Amino acid sequence: LAPGDMIMMVATAAPHRNDAFEAAEFLMDYLKTNAPFWKSEERADSKVWVDAQAHDDNAAARWKK
Repeated sequence: LAPGDMIMMVATAAPHRNDAFEAAEFLMDYLKTNAPFWKSEERADSKVWVDAQAHDDNAAARWKK
């Protein structure tokens, strides 16, 4: 990475490691399905919107009760 590069960072904290990992999974699943900036890829010569993937929706669905 270089200064100015756009990145996504998710950080969590919890008393137990597994809880922190699960929280990070939830956040990533949420962002991949609900955050509009997530689906945009900037390439050297263009900006491309990535199609939604069924596996992303399936991963996010496990959090809905």
